Amino acid sequence: MPKIDFSRFIPRKKKTIAGVAALSILLIYLIFRGCTGSSDVVYRYAKVTSGDVIKTVSVTGTLDVLNSYRVMSKINGVVNRVLVDFNQVVGKGQLLATVDSTEIDQEMSRVRAQLERARLDLSGAKADIDTKKDLYKENLISRKDLEQAELNYKKIAAQYRQFYVEYEIALRNKNYTRITSPASGIIISMDIKPMDVVAVNKPLFVVVEDLRKMYLTINVDESDIGKIAKGQHVSFTVSAFPGSAFAGKIDQVRLNPTTQQSIVLYQAIVICDNSEMKLKPGMTATATVVVGKKEKVLRVHNEAFIVSPVETKGDFNRQFVWKKRTSVVDELPVKKIGVKTGLVGDVFTEIASDKIKTGDEILVRIEKKFKL
Repeated sequence: MPKIDFSRFIPRKKKTIAGVAALSILLIYLIFRGCTGSSDVVYRYAKVTSGDVIKTVSVTGTLDVLNSYRVMSKINGVVNRVLVDFNQVVGKGQLLATVDSTEIDQEMSRVRAQLERARLDLSGAKADIDTKKDLYKENLISRKDLEQAELNYKKIAAQYRQFYVEYEIALRNKNYTRITSPASGIIISMDIKPMDVVAVNKPLFVVVEDLRKMYLTINVDESDIGKIAKGQHVSFTVSAFPGSAFAGKIDQVRLNPTTQQSIVLYQAIVICDNSEMKLKPGMTATATVVVGKKEKVLRVHNEAFIVSPVETKGDFNRQFVWKKRTSVVDELPVKKIGVKTGLVGDVFTEIASDKIKTGDEILVRIEKKFKL
């Protein structure tokens, strides 16, 4: 009897549906298997090394100049000359600008004339006393006449002293019309030009002795201020020169707190080198303060103290690590080793143990690798 192919009697549409259903079942199986597949635990290690352990604190700050002098106006008046410009090197006592002195010159002439008259009157009164003393000796005048001459001399002398004080004031004001540099240095700021009206105590110039030394004022959080001390090394960068690192030392830790956005901060002053003249006053710096450093000590990565192959509870401030076994005879490829820790740095922690040496591998991370 011939073999009959019954598939010819199945509609084509039903064949397509059956194929899609089979493919869907296979896909669901694969996804389920992938989600419930087995996983391998991978242990990552880092070697124990001998080297430096460094602890730092990150801060921000602002640069400013050392030994700056603010030149103020000491007189009211109108500027008639400005003899210097920004960034100009000046010497101590050099004339920077002048203020119109017409009224002061007139006052000087008046007071000088008064002083001269008073001087002549004083000389005449002195001569009158000498004459009357001789006459009194010869009994040609009375004692009262001599005393009257002496009293007149004292009045003229008092008036002379008053005029002399007025003359000194006028002379001082005359000198104030000449604005000079208080020190040798560079002019970094000017707020003066011809025909400006100036008043007493108005800032006119800022002169800096040396831009090769600057200071950085850093803001330290209250949680870190206990670690900051005079003499600590500081490295910092500025946005103008992102590839350059600058260095300095803390010169002063200030006790006066400031508050910014409800955060208590303390300021410290860092003296820094600017021999390349790259740094400018007012620049914002991102700084790192080295608050602790140990050289050539046994060290492990900080991660070694936060990883564990078994569940642990309450292991805060751990004093142990997991060392890789040389041969796996137990379930775990690592064993627990007690250590004594020293300085905890940014990357490494100082350790001491007779069971750990340079080159030993310490567990720092556990990863799970899934397989389908």
